[in-house]
Amino acid sequence: MQQLGFEFSAFPFPYEVVRSRRKTLVIYVKSGKVEVRAPTKASIKWITEFLTEKSPWIQEQLTEQRRRKKQQLVLAEGTSFELMGQPLTLRLATAGRPRAVHNGSTLTLFLKERSKAKVEKLFLDWLQEQAQAYMPNKTRYYARELGLEHKLGKVTYRKTRTKWGHCDESGDIQFNWLLMLAPKPVLDYLIAHETSHLRYLNHSARFWRTVESLCPRYKEHRDWLTNNGHRLWPAA
Repeated sequence: MQQLGFEFSAFPFPYEVVRSRRKTLVIYVKSGKVEVRAPTKASIKWITEFLTEKSPWIQEQLTEQRRRKKQQLVLAEGTSFELMGQPLTLRLATAGRPRAVHNGSTLTLFLKERSKAKVEKLFLDWLQEQAQAYMPNKTRYYARELGLEHKLGKVTYRKTRTKWGHCDESGDIQFNWLLMLAPKPVLDYLIAHETSHLRYLNHSARFWRTVESLCPRYKEHRDWLTNNGHRLWPAA
């Protein structure tokens, strides 16, 4: 059974200690919080020395997470964003029936109530509609290119923080529809990535060669997602 406790010391950050039946110390920095996972009987001295050793790394992680949080998408009047690389400006208008209207370089959200939750829901509903109009067709195209269309199952959507996409053994492929906010080559790379899993359900060298056959510059687009993927998430 885990034991939870908060520790505060001379460190420039608070941290939480989570004790369990483990044998080693490990530190997780997530969402601006520091967690030390420790053995049940780990001494405060051991934990403190470990935190002292890892303190520079912890502060780097906290700084980077704060930086990334500031770069997240803010859904407000006049916000600039991109749909598959096409620049758009977000406008908010008052109306009785919620709806999203894309006209040229403007996306207007008509809402009765302009609360943050209502704006985000309407925006994400619209974005998922764009995903449904593009992603399945592109997935089928890549599957045909690989001669694997017979293995392709359903294409579905889920806004998950851990994965941009997923392919299972049955051939069903799932995408995070926030990818529609990425440049089109990056979006196509991710679709090529998941479609290639229809052949190899792993990340072997043969898998990456398959991805490369569909997307020769996949490394560049993969790096873009690693470095900029946080920008696609609406700010909390």
